[in-house]
Amino acid sequence: MEDAYIQSRNNDQVKNLVKLRERKHRDRQERFLVEGLRETGHALGAGFTVDTIYYCPEFFPTDAHSDFVDTQRREGARALIRMSEDAFAKAAFREGPDGIIGVGLQQGSSLKDLALSNTPLILVLEGIEKPGNLGAILRSADGAGADAVILVDCVLDLYNPNAIRSSQGLIFALPIITTTRDALQNWLQSNQIQRVATTPDTKAMHWDVDYTQPTALFFGSERDGLTDYWLDQVDQRIRIPMAGRADSLNVAAASVVCLYEAARQRAR
Repeated sequence: MEDAYIQSRNNDQVKNLVKLRERKHRDRQERFLVEGLRETGHALGAGFTVDTIYYCPEFFPTDAHSDFVDTQRREGARALIRMSEDAFAKAAFREGPDGIIGVGLQQGSSLKDLALSNTPLILVLEGIEKPGNLGAILRSADGAGADAVILVDCVLDLYNPNAIRSSQGLIFALPIITTTRDALQNWLQSNQIQRVATTPDTKAMHWDVDYTQPTALFFGSERDGLTDYWLDQVDQRIRIPMAGRADSLNVAAASVVCLYEAARQRAR
């Protein structure tokens, strides 16, 4: 049986793929776009339901893309729809598409669902606004072995295509939980997890913390940093030494420094 085929760029499904770039349509449909072989593979590997895959062989850069579509066809678990070059070019969000677009079902997690290791390393992001920064942070969190990422008081949409792209699909690899500060505070205290905040206004360096115990690392928004609420509540404040004229790092860069210091200590 041949896959369905979309030739016209004015097809209703093509128009809907364009709509799903906007949060209001993603939220209404409770779906998200995932573009690219690697990113779609991460979503599937993490157990997300990707119920439709659109593909265009004319854009495939490698045989692995054809093999992926063949595997999905054999498994028969989701709809496969081939598109013409013109239709796919309109549907694709990124420049230089690789011929794969998936549509998946959004899924949520809560703090009570989070399974913790004996010495969890949690990354807490307060008020993060930029999808590109979130994606870069998630790649670092995955690489450093973080157990989870918690977004507190954030308006950022996890399923923003820029966040998925900049994370290279690793947004699906880690538990990511959105919650309020009061719920998070109670959860951290009940699980006896030390709270560590980055701020320029302290003498303690980022390597002065014992990261081998259960730890939550806090980072604030790109513009304002952490709010006074968390700076007053945390167990330890740390800073990253700056040798030049800048007084702080970009939030994505700062998270890399601290996460890998934690990974270094835990590897000893």
